[in-house]
Amino acid sequence: MMRTFQLHVVLASGLWLVAGCGSNPAPTPATTVTAPVAPAPVAATPTTPAVAPAAPVAAPLPEAPLPVISLGGPSTPTAGTEAGTQPTPAATAASTLEQRRLVVAALDGVQVILGSWKGTTDKQVGDFKALDSPKWVWDFRTERGQPALVMKSEKSLFLTEARLTFLPDRQIYQMIAHDKDGQARTLEGQFTSPVEEFEGDDRRVHRKFKLQLTEVGDAKDALKLTMNQQDNNRYLLEVERKKGGRFTRVVTVGTQREDTSFALSDTDYKDKTCVISGGLGTSQVSYNGKSYWVCCSGCKAAFDEEPARWVAEFEAKQKEKAMAKPAL
Repeated sequence: MMRTFQLHVVLASGLWLVAGCGSNPAPTPATTVTAPVAPAPVAATPTTPAVAPAAPVAAPLPEAPLPVISLGGPSTPTAGTEAGTQPTPAATAASTLEQRRLVVAALDGVQVILGSWKGTTDKQVGDFKALDSPKWVWDFRTERGQPALVMKSEKSLFLTEARLTFLPDRQIYQMIAHDKDGQARTLEGQFTSPVEEFEGDDRRVHRKFKLQLTEVGDAKDALKLTMNQQDNNRYLLEVERKKGGRFTRVVTVGTQREDTSFALSDTDYKDKTCVISGGLGTSQVSYNGKSYWVCCSGCKAAFDEEPARWVAEFEAKQKEKAMAKPAL
């Protein structure tokens, strides 16, 4: 079964070339408004002297309201509100919930990267092959309406943090990668090979895909990253750098999973469904005497912060699924 997803992200796994910040795109030029031209005077009759009409006085143009722009959020007023007015708390909550659903759905095919990994470069970096130890988890807390898959690598000599998300308004994946000096680059892109599910040798559902991200801006040494997922337990990170107007491959990092703590797909995991991401749960949490499952430490942190909200949303989704099932 083939399933295609579109995304916006941040990635880090042995990226020894990431340094500096990409330039931001040039702002959109302001629209020029031309004042109306006065109409030509009407010809006078033989018995009436011609009188030139008074030139019309142009009324001052109202100042256009500036759009409110946030990472991944809509640049137009929330539906149901008027420009320049604040949305009601209920409208804001509904908008945030809808955006979060869109982002999670777009990242569902990629969340196979959840868990701890070990990476090795395919050639020497200095006097040795570089090692990496990325760990990917969900982040639902930093921005309520813009969750992301985030990575940290304590052993990495090059890239220590990454944040991968999807921007619904632009239908694109975005990755913000930080190096060991705290500098960041923003990369954006799409799948070059869609997410595909297949049965592995272990008779489990596996996933493969290629997600390509290119640095935004006009940096002469811009980076291009391709995450080439081979199966649930292995992916290649292909690193290219721009030279002379074209990208050339620099290094490939082979990454192997340390454990089997990951979400497989958005299928029904019954009692082991993650209460937050909908993936395969790997550890239990409890609320009001009832147990639930979460798929990673990021989801557990979000659950511990607001268990009532997550349980309510989860039970509502489960009820929707039950009602959608055809009667036997």
